Amino acid sequence: MTYETIDSSSAEGRPYYLYQFVEGAQIWRFTSRAEAWTSTGSGGDTILWEPAAVAHGDVVQTSEIERGRLELTWPVSHPFARRFLAPMGNRPVTLTIFRGHEQVPGETVAHWKGRVVGAEVEGQRILLQAESIFSTLRRAGVRAKYQRLCRHALYGRGCALDIALHWLTGTVTAVAGSGAAVTIPEAAEQPDGWFRGGVLRFGAQLGFITGHVGTTLTLSCPMPELAAALAAPELDPETGEPLPVLIDIAPGCDLRAATCGAKFGNLLNFGGFPEIPGRNPLGGGSIV
Repeated sequence: MTYETIDSSSAEGRPYYLYQFVEGAQIWRFTSRAEAWTSTGSGGDTILWEPAAVAHGDVVQTSEIERGRLELTWPVSHPFARRFLAPMGNRPVTLTIFRGHEQVPGETVAHWKGRVVGAEVEGQRILLQAESIFSTLRRAGVRAKYQRLCRHALYGRGCALDIALHWLTGTVTAVAGSGAAVTIPEAAEQPDGWFRGGVLRFGAQLGFITGHVGTTLTLSCPMPELAAALAAPELDPETGEPLPVLIDIAPGCDLRAATCGAKFGNLLNFGGFPEIPGRNPLGGGSIV
């Protein structure tokens, strides 16, 4: 099946690969060629693929999940690959590899598809691990875990809290670390740690909050778009004055029963078992 139409006049006898990463509405495209590459999408629009020193291992067809993984090699300095060295967010990053041949201009085919699951540094390289999309079909379904802390994701289906009722709109006054540390005066209205484990929303982008002290929120991954918006804010069309950079933040949860009840009043949906005894009353061994 043909997925892309390639504008090519090259007749060199070698294949090339196109790498497409998708996270929500955001898309990154790279090519293994030395120069930028353009293709024509299904709607007739022109798509640009950025050249990158990226390569992947052999694609293996196997029934074993672990052997079905694919490893991509990047230079350690590549900014896109470095973003995966930080803790990954809740949204999966899917990867589609297209394969074409420069002796057959006009088409590429989907060579491999999966999702990024991790990354590590090895010398001067970043190794990006991805697993095949078919591996999810062979896994056992997720079962309820018997644990003291809540097993539900905050604002998820089991938690049942509506995040729309918890958004707090704030104004960004400073950004540090390329968007990893954000200063929001409104965050100081709540005690330290109130927003840790919560969500920051800027436009269509979501960030996971890992720290909250005073007016400063720390994000798991930098938001360079937020830093750029603060450095070059939009201007009011009437007065010409810079408009404030607005974001929304929602509080976090430490998954404890006391927090669920006191902070959110959501104890009926608490997914943990806080009364688990520390030791097995029959054998005396540790349970948790």
